Amino acid sequence: MQALILGCGDIGTRVGLSLLESRWRVAAVRRNPELLPERFDGYGMDLTDPRGLADLGSLEPDYVVVTPTPQSYDPEGYEAGFAQVATGLASQQWLSRCRRVIWISSTRVYSESGGGWVDEHSPLNLDEPQAAAMVAAEATIRRAATATIIRPAGVYGDPEGMLMRRVRAGEGGPRGMLYGNRIHRDDLARLVVHCLRRDDLGEPVPPTLLGSDDDNMPTHEVEDWLAAQLNVTLARQSAPGRARANRRCRSALLKEIGFTLSYPTWREGYGAALAQHIRD
Repeated sequence: MQALILGCGDIGTRVGLSLLESRWRVAAVRRNPELLPERFDGYGMDLTDPRGLADLGSLEPDYVVVTPTPQSYDPEGYEAGFAQVATGLASQQWLSRCRRVIWISSTRVYSESGGGWVDEHSPLNLDEPQAAAMVAAEATIRRAATATIIRPAGVYGDPEGMLMRRVRAGEGGPRGMLYGNRIHRDDLARLVVHCLRRDDLGEPVPPTLLGSDDDNMPTHEVEDWLAAQLNVTLARQSAPGRARANRRCRSALLKEIGFTLSYPTWREGYGAALAQHIRD
């Protein structure tokens, strides 16, 4: 099997390395191809340029994995990084010949903000421009090819990730019972590979998957736990810098397709990140 990974950063690299172990061929695209593993067939490209995408048709990939990122965090950046990339990719005739496209979106697309539960069928947020750009990108890809949209919650696991850096510096966010949702980066990569292998075996793969672990703990409680492990005293902000999401993610569909989380809650995931930080 040939997999083409577009926007191949941390998650895409983990996916590709796992596929190589199963004797798949892996081609990968990112702006700085020198950062790709040597075992990948690497290509340097800006995904917002459809002319470059056209050249990838010669690879005849069986599967395409797309991990888009915003060009910036304003509406224009999300429009370029998600909706524009999806439109350019959808215009490629070779895409419809692929067996399946895996498109990585985000739980940011959900409109729920009052602490309620969401799943794959929950209402979407068309009022916020950034979320609307991601929703539009999902729809564009679905029209162009057989696709599975994975909507991960907050991805963590890097010992140098933002939350870990803040806690080590003694900085905490404001207290507040706003639900948080997370998935470890290893589990997100494993979920992508799981979907690809199911499809290759002829087993059903849902059109949408919510990627989240089994814990909805508010962020300030995670910070308290990390601070205790690191023996750090936190100085907390009195008010949030920006509004946070407040929803609870129901990921029961993952179990229905036979996927098991390696890190079912943030305690296992951050515990592993702390252990890696100590080793490093």
